[in-house]
Amino acid sequence: MSAESMRKDSGTELLRRMAARRRRDNIVVTIVAILAVLGGGHAVIDAFSTPPPGPSDNSTIALISRSRLAEAFAREFVVTYLSANAGQRDRIADFLSTPPQGTLPATSRPVTDPIVVYSTRSLSESNVDVWTVTVSVRVVRRAGVAEEAREYYRVAVSVMEGRLRALAAPAAVAPPARGLGLALRYSTACATDSPLAQVAAGFLQALLTGNGDLARYVTTDSVIESLRPAPFSTVEQTTTASDDAECGVRGDQAQVMVTATPKVDGAVTPALSYPLTMVRVAGQWQVRSMDPFPALQVPVVVSSGQQGREGNTGSVTPTRTAPSSAAQIPSATQN
Repeated sequence: MSAESMRKDSGTELLRRMAARRRRDNIVVTIVAILAVLGGGHAVIDAFSTPPPGPSDNSTIALISRSRLAEAFAREFVVTYLSANAGQRDRIADFLSTPPQGTLPATSRPVTDPIVVYSTRSLSESNVDVWTVTVSVRVVRRAGVAEEAREYYRVAVSVMEGRLRALAAPAAVAPPARGLGLALRYSTACATDSPLAQVAAGFLQALLTGNGDLARYVTTDSVIESLRPAPFSTVEQTTTASDDAECGVRGDQAQVMVTATPKVDGAVTPALSYPLTMVRVAGQWQVRSMDPFPALQVPVVVSSGQQGREGNTGSVTPTRTAPSSAAQIPSATQN
């Protein structure tokens, strides 16, 4: 190839790159113009700026720490204020910058057991946070009468560089509303001699009383251990419900709610409920996990009826009963 030909090729390639660069620049200019028309200058700046960093571990920890400071201060303030008498205004001044308008009672009344039921950061500006905290306390309503009632009070607390102050006297508010139940998946009551019920009953006996080999009832990867020391001497009146309509006659996995009445030296204690995931391993049902919450219907449904059995044990009222079938208790295993 001659030198003149090579120069022509180089010139052609240069023109091609220049044309491509012009097209790219035109596209960028068009995008900037559209952003300017739609969102103004801020949209243009935002398009080419680095997004702000998300919350860090340190900022999250600092926020939690400030909320705990506000909650502790609110608990102490509510107890001090509600139990103060006319001669204890100095105690209130430790919490309030401006003394409250009105009078205090001549005698103090007992106020105990403060619990924070809700808190939120209502304002954050510069180095000042304002937290709204609701505190529940037990209050003796009438002097000389041992009649306590739980009451709820809301307090606004400012936090500035670690210093706290109540912005006003507490306000009496309504307690948190009671919610509706959620529909659970345990639609079938299992007979006591069904596979799932027998294994669940044996599992609770070993878990709560230490009687029996827990390894017979749990999978090797379950990491479930018996409670030590055992809190109960025996477990009676076990009821079982499941999402498996046959309660373990067939199938390989089931969600199970087992409810039992423990006893201590023959004395009955309140019933306990355990949501379990059970699986069939080598033909034998075992507990794979104690679930953190009961299995819910999917999609989640708000229940309009009574969710618990009589006595409110926490298990659902099943809509049908599965046929009974003797269960094969798993052989001892080594976890």
